[in-house]
Parts: sequence; structure tokens; C-alpha cells
Amino acid sequence: MPTKEEKGKEKALPYDGTPGERLDRWLAAKLGLPRAKVQRLIRGGLVTVGGRPVSPSYRPREGEVVRVTMPGEPRPRKAAKIPIIYEDDDIVVINKPTGVAVHSGVGREGEPTVVSSLLARGVPLAGGGGDRVGVVHRLDADTSGVMVLTKTEEAYRSLIEQFQRREVEKEYLALVEGEVEPDRGVIEGPIGRDPRRPRWMGIVEGGKEAITEFEVLRRERGRTLLLVRPKTGRTHQIRVHLSSVGHPVVGDPLYGRGEGKLMLHSWRIAFRHPRTGERVRFSAPPPSEFRSWLGGS
Repeated sequence: MPTKEEKGKEKALPYDGTPGERLDRWLAAKLGLPRAKVQRLIRGGLVTVGGRPVSPSYRPREGEVVRVTMPGEPRPRKAAKIPIIYEDDDIVVINKPTGVAVHSGVGREGEPTVVSSLLARGVPLAGGGGDRVGVVHRLDADTSGVMVLTKTEEAYRSLIEQFQRREVEKEYLALVEGEVEPDRGVIEGPIGRDPRRPRWMGIVEGGKEAITEFEVLRRERGRTLLLVRPKTGRTHQIRVHLSSVGHPVVGDPLYGRGEGKLMLHSWRIAFRHPRTGERVRFSAPPPSEFRSWLGGS
């Protein structure tokens, strides 16, 4: 990952990859950045070979020098307060606050994120790269609750594989509109980008498989508190699935009425510890808005 001092300066990198390797793939590994970000640098004219711009698919030859100008990026003015639930040499488990994005993105430039705040605190995240270093799963910015990030490459690979194999157990609390029937159920529907509204996800033909289990904890005043167990990890999955059956999450600005706080909380997570192989479980205390629904606990 480029340091603060490197941003805005040109880097000269002699090509040392394998013959026929794509420029974007080699450069992403060389800089420790996501390939998509490297492609944006190339297309923006910030990468040259022999003094001329090239395409991401360009295949450098031995002896050529790749020059990269890293653009300056706004830095967060201050770090967000991120409560740490557990930390060891391999992982850090946090209780993500509402309103804090996991990593930087469009429209949030310069805002503190989970990643930037932990790094500023001296937590040495590792695995992946760029703005998403240490990130093996995500929560929406307005969703609170338990998250795990990694501090070594080995831990990162282990947890990514566990998520891909659906070995990680996740439980959420969701307060939804309407009184849900029956007491338990499963929602299935492929999720993908809504072609009419780019910011939205939806159940669309050709989307990725998505499965969400739910259990009713309490019904009252025309609303229902659910315990939700997503079996897959698609973007906005819980929010899209619950809205699709007529029970959007309370406070959801995209798929519901958008009045007040988004009432979705990542409550519990369980996985194999990447070093010991032991099954470990962590939970994050629900925000105060959930307490009356949980009997004051």
C-alpha cells in the first residue's frame, strides 16, 4: 500500500514479471492495491510505459520501465471510535458503530472508516490491500455490530476461505415493518444490481444465489423483531430479502420508508480461529434502540 509520502510522486518500476503478464495484474501485486483501482489509474493516464499511456491489458516486456503517479488522497480529519471486542496476533473483532463505513468509497472521501481508524490506532491490519486491507466481510455503513478483520496474510486467506465455504455463522437482529408470519422461514432469491437504479440491489434474473433464514423473536405495535441468519453474503442481502416479502427493515432509506435509524445489527459471529482451528464465537451488544424489544437486556 503506498505511503502518505509516496502519494503525488512518480514511481519508476522496472518490469520484472513473467512474459505475457497483463500490466494491471502485475502492477496491482507490485503496489499492493486492488486490481480495479490500478485499472482506474491506468485509464486515467497516471501509468505510462516508455513515456506513453497504455491500456490495462498491455503486456510489458523485459527491460521496460513502468512509471506510476499516485494521486494525492484526502485523509480523514480524525479517527472514528471503534470498540474492540477481542484482539490477538491474527484477528481483531470489533463492534462497528452506526454511520461508519468499513472502507472508503464514492461519496465518502475523507471520512473516517473502520480500516483507517484501526490503522490510526496502531492496529496492524494485513491481507487484501489498499483501502480494504484486512477486510474479509463487510457491513453497510448504517448497520452496527460485530465484525472480524485480519492482522496477517494467513488469517486473511483462512477467513476468506471460510466465508466462501459458508462455514462462518452470522446472526443479525432486524426490526421490520409489519407483523411477520410464520414464526420461522427462509427467503431465497438471486441478488444483483438493479438495472434501473444503480445504487440499489434487487432480486434479479442472473443475480447471485442468496439465502436468508429468519426467526420471529417478538411481534408488537405492527412491527416484528427478527433473528436473521444469512447463509450467503450478498450486498444488502438482508435488506433486499426482507423488503421483497413486504417487511422492510425499519429506517431503511433504500428499501423501506427511511424514517429514523436503520434497525439492523450484526449480533453474533462464529468461525474457526485461523491459527488454532478452534471454533470461536463473538457477540456485540445491541444498540439502545433494541433494548425494549429484547426485554430491557
